[in-house]
Amino acid sequence: EPVEEPVELPSLYEPTKKPPSPIPPTAKSYMKMADAYLDKGKYALAAKQFLKVIKKAPDHLPAHLGYATAIERAGKSKQIATAALAYGNATRVAILQGESRIDPTVEAGKGGIAESILRRAVQLAKSAPTTGSGGGSSRLETLQKLVEYAHTLALAADVYYEIGMEIAANLGDGVDGTDAMRAFSIANAFIVARNDTETPYHIGSIVELGKIALEREGNGKEVIRLFQKVKDVHMEDDRHVELLVLVGRAHVSLEETETAITEYTRALSFPDCKSTPSAHNELAIALLKGSGDSHEINLHFEKALDMGMDPTPEMIEALGERHSSVMRALNRQYYRNAHGGGADGGASGGGGGIMSGGGVGSQSSSVFAPQYKSTDEAAASSSGAQQSETLALLEQGAATYDGQNMPMGGEVEGAESSLSNLKAKKKQQGSVESNLSNLKR
Repeated sequence: EPVEEPVELPSLYEPTKKPPSPIPPTAKSYMKMADAYLDKGKYALAAKQFLKVIKKAPDHLPAHLGYATAIERAGKSKQIATAALAYGNATRVAILQGESRIDPTVEAGKGGIAESILRRAVQLAKSAPTTGSGGGSSRLETLQKLVEYAHTLALAADVYYEIGMEIAANLGDGVDGTDAMRAFSIANAFIVARNDTETPYHIGSIVELGKIALEREGNGKEVIRLFQKVKDVHMEDDRHVELLVLVGRAHVSLEETETAITEYTRALSFPDCKSTPSAHNELAIALLKGSGDSHEINLHFEKALDMGMDPTPEMIEALGERHSSVMRALNRQYYRNAHGGGADGGASGGGGGIMSGGGVGSQSSSVFAPQYKSTDEAAASSSGAQQSETLALLEQGAATYDGQNMPMGGEVEGAESSLSNLKAKKKQQGSVESNLSNLKR
């Protein structure tokens, strides 16, 4: 077995703690104006007021979150990277003001409100334009800047994984995957450094390292070596299926067809997931090579197509152009191409924001004010989104944030997470402070 070269880990973000400074009266006035603009859906004007607050009170966390959310809600694709970096600045402030240092070895999701903010930033950065526009940061540059604020090993691993994914997605033909492999190796090394026997590796990075080894280097043996390393580790079903399909392909490349069929069959024993269509397709191809039963081969091709896979020449040759599964798949492919590709949008469409508790593009309520469509986005339609645990944590953390004690994760479960309750509380107390200022309670 080849000896793996040690990976030099970048440093985590560990600044000296700094308590928040008092907010000047002028900054409070700007906050009120920002809240009013946000209430009217005038996100560009709200962002300008939040910036004024930040200049007067650079470590005021609600202002940083408000600025990032206002830019995100404006829904302009050119500003997605700017919004992501604004959340990055909010992460920095949240870590600076943390009451105590978080153990860097904690598991994912236990890094407090700062982790929740940074994960939002990364989620947003992934939908930014691939290349920077107007002097702005590209998607990769944005991710590389955000990782500088990772303060736990698990968080750093996940951001480096996204960096690797972005590099790998833009590799040209004939280009090796050295930079992507380095990012995935760093991600995996961060998890190894946690010394957690239950999660000893970053499975996603192991899978991607295997893909590069097989697809870029034709090294099926390396894929099998990686699989042997992690085969007994608990992983999500989708990852397990994806890995088994990859290992099957590696065995096919080594002309070990029967072993490949065994791995594909194992993959299909798991509940259906994103990689299941690929497992059906690869199994059908392996059976073809092994002179398998034609009925079984066709059945697996049909299932792959019916589960959403695009038709391949092998499928069409085996089933025929007029087969119902082939025709549906071709129609589906044509419709998708005619309507501009997949469902991944660029801008957030004016919805959500980290303080709304929804995903990118959600139209749920805000801690600042009810959300309205701005004039820039009058044609955008609202869409519901189930709030994620990450954003729920942030929402609850914001509700309990008092400017002194930073929620560290886990202890905010009993906090009021309904942002409408924050507005009700404001009315009951007759406060003249803005919604954002109420976060300082």
